[in-house]
Order: sequence, then C-alpha cells, then structure tokens
Amino acid sequence: MRHTQIRRDTGGAAVELALLTPALVLFALLVVLAYRTVSAEFTADTVAHAAARAATLQRSVAAAEIASREAAANALRTHELSCAGHTLTLDTAGLVPGSTVTATFTCHADLADLSGLGLPGTYTATGTASAVVDTYRSAP
Repeated sequence: MRHTQIRRDTGGAAVELALLTPALVLFALLVVLAYRTVSAEFTADTVAHAAARAATLQRSVAAAEIASREAAANALRTHELSCAGHTLTLDTAGLVPGSTVTATFTCHADLADLSGLGLPGTYTATGTASAVVDTYRSAP
C-alpha cells in the first residue's frame, strides 16, 4: 500500500493579502490625489473663464468686478470643488471696447483627508482666462 502525501498550502493567501493590502490602499489614495489635482486645475480654469466673460458684459468697472465675483461663486458651486480659500483678481483694462479682460482664479484645494500619504493640507490650483470686450458696443 502506498501512502501519498498531500501537500497543502495553508495560510499562503492570507500572507499575500496582508502584503498587498497596504500597496492597494496607497495606490487608491494616489488615484484620488491625481483626480483632485487635475479636477482643481480644470475648475480653476473654468471659474476664471466664467469670471472674465461676466466682466466683459458689464458697462462699468465696479459692475464688472461684482459680476465676475458672482459668476466665479456660481461656477465654483457647480463644480463642487472644496477650496480652503480662494482669490480672484481681475484686470478690466477699463472695459474699453476691443480691450481684453483677464481673470486669475487661485484655489487652495483641500487634501487633508488624504492623510495616509503625508501630503500638505492644500494644493494650490491657478487658472487664468481672458475675454475680449465687444468692439461694437459703446464705451462706458
């Protein structure tokens, strides 16, 4: 009578899982980080464009500044970006017909919840956009 020994792999899968889990979690956090930084850059450009366009539709510099801030706030809400703080600078060039209005939006996107990566708490995304004041409208 022959005895055959059955060799069993017990515990091998548990060891592999224990070794791979931290790497998979790190990879998932890096994917989320990449998404947030790309999303923040895209949103900053979009908000700057909305602000510049809104400013060109106004007749006075004061009204252009108010309209650009409102448009920036609306665009920021639409994209649901979590900004720890943001700034909007506007160069209206006097709103002279044919001139260019430039808006620069800077957002400090919150990354604090990705604490497993040891990253700083915010990422600064900056977007700049320009829009031309209609040439055929009357001067303010």
